[in-house]
Amino acid sequence: MSQPVSAELAQLVQPAEATLREFVQQEDLKPEQWFMRVCVNGAPGSWQAMTADSAENDRIIKENIAESPKPITELALAFAGMVDWRGSKRLMAYLQYYRAGRDHGVLCLRHLKEGPRPGTLEGFGGLFLAGTCKNIWL
Repeated sequence: MSQPVSAELAQLVQPAEATLREFVQQEDLKPEQWFMRVCVNGAPGSWQAMTADSAENDRIIKENIAESPKPITELALAFAGMVDWRGSKRLMAYLQYYRAGRDHGVLCLRHLKEGPRPGTLEGFGGLFLAGTCKNIWL
């Protein structure tokens, strides 16, 4: 029997926050770019750039999951760029975080600013938990 959404959410927030922090710390993080990362048996893989086309990204995600060694334990889909936030566009990192065996994943955000080197980004402030989403991937 699956757990209530609130219990699932509580167990996903901390690893989602750590994953978002790792995503933001990538050296090659570029604005307006989607990325994905698969964890196999708890070991995170590298962040892989995706496209701006959602149908193409769905195909890439499915192929990556099918071709990855098993067991896949986590999937993270992340974006860095302009996000609608409280009525205006803000530079933010957006993360969808899923764990195998969970009915739902979490959606979270973190503010970004220009980093110390031109063209780089860095996170600031805390994690904003935006909600949950159905886990259709794992």
